Amino acid sequence: MVGFRHTQVNNGELHVWEGDPDDDAAHLAVLGWLQRAVTTGFLQAPTPLSNRVKGNLGEFVAYKVGETYAFVNGVLAFDANAWAPLSEISRPDLDIVWLYFGPSPADDWAALQEVKTTGQSSLALADDLITDYDKLFAEDPRFTLRTRLDGLKNRLEHLQMANLAPRLTDLGGIGPSQSRGINLIPTLIHDAGHIPLLRWLLFVKH
Repeated sequence: MVGFRHTQVNNGELHVWEGDPDDDAAHLAVLGWLQRAVTTGFLQAPTPLSNRVKGNLGEFVAYKVGETYAFVNGVLAFDANAWAPLSEISRPDLDIVWLYFGPSPADDWAALQEVKTTGQSSLALADDLITDYDKLFAEDPRFTLRTRLDGLKNRLEHLQMANLAPRLTDLGGIGPSQSRGINLIPTLIHDAGHIPLLRWLLFVKH
């Protein structure tokens, strides 16, 4: 599929999504997603682009790459800010949660995707992802894994899936050893020095 291609490096520890066949193809794919997802665009790119808008754009790109290429066949997706990519408001929930309920509870899993976005040549911002995940197993009850997963129960109810809420609760324990089926996907959106991605994403809606 033209747009993005997937490779693995460091013995499969790092997954890289980049333009296929080139950066322009990735740019055009993202523009197409944006044009179908939002009703208004910037008539003129704001300068500078705020960190919140950068973050929301990054979450949108991560969401659409996951939805289009990686998480298919019955996987549910819940986002915090991906569907408001041009907003100056950023909700503090988990960026993206991918959920799969299998034939039995033993087959269930959740993938928690925290996303950072940068237009800088340095990738140091990726270190902040460690802090984001540390909160899931820290002492503040507002940010624990169990609390964050419980917060999705209302959304399951809206999807007529309230019967699956107990299975969602069973995935998240108070610590890593009490949790099962939990996958962490720390994600950095950046331009790799090839194209000014965050600037090119801005468009006039026709």
